[in-house]
Amino acid sequence: MTRTAAPDDELMSRNQLLTPMFVDDAGTGLVIAGLRRYNLFTAVFFLGRHRRLLAEFVTRSGARPGSRALDIGCGPGKLVRALGAAVGPNGAAVGVDPSATAVADNSARDRATHHRYVVGPAQSLPLSDAEFDVMTCTFVMHHIPESQRDAAIAEMWRVLRPGGRLLLADASPTPRMRAVLSRFLGRGGDPFADADIRHYTDRVEAVGFTDLSYTQSRDQTGILTALKPAAHH
Repeated sequence: MTRTAAPDDELMSRNQLLTPMFVDDAGTGLVIAGLRRYNLFTAVFFLGRHRRLLAEFVTRSGARPGSRALDIGCGPGKLVRALGAAVGPNGAAVGVDPSATAVADNSARDRATHHRYVVGPAQSLPLSDAEFDVMTCTFVMHHIPESQRDAAIAEMWRVLRPGGRLLLADASPTPRMRAVLSRFLGRGGDPFADADIRHYTDRVEAVGFTDLSYTQSRDQTGILTALKPAAHH
């Protein structure tokens, strides 16, 4: 039996689509406001292959059973849940995001006892020192105000344990896709120039990370991984 949408459901769906995808917070950067629009955008941008990309993030992050994993700027929480599946019930998967809307939605939908969602910006994480074994931050850095990106990287260093692994990723479309999106957005030049995750190589090294490695994913994404050196005894 097919359920007919009630007027209130239709109004809610319409309002969700009209809600802007992001709002610009002067102190934090771009914050997700419209989760439904964001999910639609990612489905189109990744041509339905977002799940495959999430699996690649998990693999390259080094998450394994029992790990404590953090996803910074978790948005709709898909990577948190993918990390949670990898670390299992003996581990932990935490998502942090400045959007109270996103955190409330994830907390209501995600019942896994080893998953947790917290409100907070990347540049001031409400988390303990050396709390995590694995850390991911995907499609987020270019949303943070330029003046606060060094602070965000310093916070990643602080909450990652010695020997832990960091994964940063952002959009890196093919030249053809860049040209299409440039016309669509009505901008000259490369609309994704600021998203190149390689911009942060020097900053990541400067704070102390080592073993940096860049990978161009087949799913229009650049991935940068690094290690926090193990403590010397």
